[in-house]
Amino acid sequence: MTGFPRRTTGPRAFTLLEVILAIALLGIVASLFITGGSEMFRARERTLVDVFWSAVQAARLQAVQEDATVTMRFDEKARRIVWRSANSEVHGEDWPGRNLEFLSAESRDAVLIGGQQVGTGRLVAVRFHADGTTDRFRAQLTDANGRVSRLELDPWTAAPVVRDSP
Repeated sequence: MTGFPRRTTGPRAFTLLEVILAIALLGIVASLFITGGSEMFRARERTLVDVFWSAVQAARLQAVQEDATVTMRFDEKARRIVWRSANSEVHGEDWPGRNLEFLSAESRDAVLIGGQQVGTGRLVAVRFHADGTTDRFRAQLTDANGRVSRLELDPWTAAPVVRDSP
């Protein structure tokens, strides 16, 4: 026999160094998840589109709940979307852009201005009906920088219409 210690075949434990390294690694991974996850839950700034669809859904819901026609318009002076029924009037949140116009659903009611297609068939107001449907219309949103975007609504569901690109 030599002077080396004998190896046992029983259960082997972790060394203190291995335990410390494992805890440090778990701490690093957890901190990455926490900082990355907080970005996901942080509130983002509401866009023109967010404000518009929120108002559309609220007006549609009011029409269905009250079993009445609700009329929506954009109040340029107060810079808010306003919708009203025979029973009440609701003022939406502040409009974050320059302008909102309701346009007829006909695509031929548009002209090219400054390289952007701009609708010309302006409607004063649009209606949401008690059965959940709405008038056929498009919305033209102008942001604070003057960029124009148009949204089309499905008259049956008041949901966005998505067109295939040619």
